[in-house]
Amino acid sequence: MANKPNIFQRVIKAVRNQAYAYPTFADPPDFNPRKNAVNHNLQYYIAPVQLERLKADVKMWREAMNEIENVWTPHRVKTQQLLNDTILSGHTLACVNRRKDLTLLRDWDFVNEADKENKELKKLFNKRWFATFLEWTLEARLFGYTLIALNDIVNDGFPKMKLIKRFNVSPDRLNVTQYIYSLSGAQFLEQPYVDWHVWIPTNTDVGTSDVGYGILYNVAIYEILARNLQANNADAIELYGMPVRKGTTNKTEEHERAEFMNAMTNMGSTGAILLDAFSGDTLDLIESKGMGQGYKIYGDFEKRLEAKTTKIILGHADAMDSIPGKLGATQGEESPAGMAMRDKQASDGAFIEDIVNDIFIPKLINLGFTIDTKYKFKFSNNQELVEARKKEDANNLVTAQIAQTMASAKLQYDPAEFEKRTGIKTTLIAMPTPVKQELPEDKINRIANLYKHKH
Repeated sequence: MANKPNIFQRVIKAVRNQAYAYPTFADPPDFNPRKNAVNHNLQYYIAPVQLERLKADVKMWREAMNEIENVWTPHRVKTQQLLNDTILSGHTLACVNRRKDLTLLRDWDFVNEADKENKELKKLFNKRWFATFLEWTLEARLFGYTLIALNDIVNDGFPKMKLIKRFNVSPDRLNVTQYIYSLSGAQFLEQPYVDWHVWIPTNTDVGTSDVGYGILYNVAIYEILARNLQANNADAIELYGMPVRKGTTNKTEEHERAEFMNAMTNMGSTGAILLDAFSGDTLDLIESKGMGQGYKIYGDFEKRLEAKTTKIILGHADAMDSIPGKLGATQGEESPAGMAMRDKQASDGAFIEDIVNDIFIPKLINLGFTIDTKYKFKFSNNQELVEARKKEDANNLVTAQIAQTMASAKLQYDPAEFEKRTGIKTTLIAMPTPVKQELPEDKINRIANLYKHKH
C-alpha cells in the first residue's frame, strides 16, 4: 500500500492540476495536518496561499468600499489588504496600541449582582490565552470583525487559539473560504464549527453590509495621504535640502567628460575630484539660500493628518501629545483629551463585557466547562472611582472653606446642611470648661499680708 502524500506534495499536485483556478465547495479541506483539526480551527481549512500586498492609494480605498457594498457578491479582500498596510503606519500603530492599553490594562473580575467576586472563575481565566482573546475581541472594532478559532482544550484553557485570516472570512455569507473571492465555504455558525469558533461582528453604520467597515477604514484615507506625503517630502529634501553641484569643463573627449561627471556625482564623505589648472574646469556647490522653502508645508500637513487619525481612534486630536490633566482643564476637572479617552475606554470595555458574557461563556458551557452564570465578567472601575473621588474631594474642600469663613465671622455652619452637602458626618467640638485652681493656704496668707502691709 502506497504512503499517503504529505501536505506539501498535495499542494504541489493541486497547483499542477490548476485547482486554484476554479475552486468549488467540493474541494476537500486537504490542508489540515490531522483528522478533525479543521472542526476546531478553520485556519486549517484555508489554502496556504500568500495574500498579495498591493500599493494602497485613494483609488484602492474607494474600490474597497465598492467591493464591500456589492449587492450580489460582497467581499472584504481589498479592505483587509488596505488595513494591513494602514496598521503599519507608526503613528496609527501608536494610537491603536494606546487605545488597546486603555482597556486591556484594566483590572477585571467575575461578580454577581451583589458585586461579590468569584475567585475560582478569575483563576480559571487569568491566563495569557484569555488576555489574547480580549485583545482580538477589541480588534474587531478596528478591522470590522474578528473570527477566533479556540482550537484544542489544554489544561482548562485554549493556549493554541488562532485568529482566522480576515480576508478569507465573509461577514455577509458567514463563511470561511479556502481561497479569496470564493463564494462558498465553511459556515462557521453551523456544526461542526460553531462550538469551537467565536464570531465577533461590529455594528454597521450605513446598513449596506451586516457588519461595520472598521475604525481603521476611516483612518486609511489619512494614512494613505501621509504615506505619499513622506515620499514627496523625501524628494523635496533631496532637491532643496542639499547644495547642487555645478561643473564646467573644456574637455571634449568623451571618456574625460565621463570621468569629470563621475567625480561630481560620487562626491560624498571621502569623494575627490581633480581639476585641470589651465583648462577652465570649475566646480561650484550652489545652496538654495532661502529658495525652495516649500518643504515646510509637509510638516504642517503631516501634523494635520496625524491629528485626524488621533481624533478618530482616541477621540481627541491632542490625545497622544498633550499632558494629561493640563489641556483645557481647571482645578478638579479633567482635560478634554482625558475625557475623550475615558469615553473610549468605557465604550470598549462594555463591548468586550458583552462578548464575553453573551457569546464566549455560553460556548464554554457547551464545551463542558462548569461556570456559574450568576457571575458576570466585568472590568473594575478603578479609574472612574478615582476621578469621582477627586471631584468629590474638590467640592467638599470648597464647602469646608465656606464653613471656616463663617466661623471667622462668628457664624456657625449648620451641621445638618454640611452633612447633606458633603456626606461627611459631623459633630460639634465640645468647648473645655475653665478649671478654677486653688492656691495653697500659705501663699494666700502671704498675699494677704502683702496687701495689708501696703495699706
